[in-house]
Amino acid sequence: MNNVIYKALKKKDYLIKNYLIEVAHELSLDLNDLLLLIYFTNQEVPTFDLDNIKHNIYLSEDEAIASYDKLLELNLIESKDIKNKEGIMEQIISTDNILKYVTNDIQKDIKKEIKNNIFEEIENEFGRTLSPMEFEVVNSWLDKYDESLIHEALKEAVLSNAKSFRYITRILEAWNEKGVKTAKDIVKKQQTTDNKRIDLFEYDWLKDTDEE
Repeated sequence: MNNVIYKALKKKDYLIKNYLIEVAHELSLDLNDLLLLIYFTNQEVPTFDLDNIKHNIYLSEDEAIASYDKLLELNLIESKDIKNKEGIMEQIISTDNILKYVTNDIQKDIKKEIKNNIFEEIENEFGRTLSPMEFEVVNSWLDKYDESLIHEALKEAVLSNAKSFRYITRILEAWNEKGVKTAKDIVKKQQTTDNKRIDLFEYDWLKDTDEE
């Protein structure tokens, strides 16, 4: 068997994570950049070893350095100095930022889904489609308050039979003044005493709804 082919077949197989392809696509990475990312994420202790890179993913020294600099600039990787088992300082490559990038992207998708859900939830409770102005109001709530708090304020409005945007806004403002930031804060305050619960919700909402 040809010696070159034999050596190639004996080499370690590289695992390509789906999120690496997603990151490469979103950040317009070229093939060399992606290959270097794959190389780093498949190393138990990633290092920028040019000889090893050349023999494993077939990038020239110039190509490897160019991609390495690009990945550093994009903050996808970090170079860190650590002590090895022998107590000698060595430079390793951290790929944690790749996972942070993907995680943040997942969180954005979740927040987008939550945002869409709150609009749908309000429309379902109000029994109608929201107007453009009402969409602006909900967006302003999302900018100021936790989504779970908006959900609870909507529940309170429905239970009080006061399906009014002004009503919900007043609830959110009142809770914010009392230091209530999330739905968990409401539960905590309600678990103190019965009087605390009355204080939390007590307000002349009818006056506001009559003015609309």
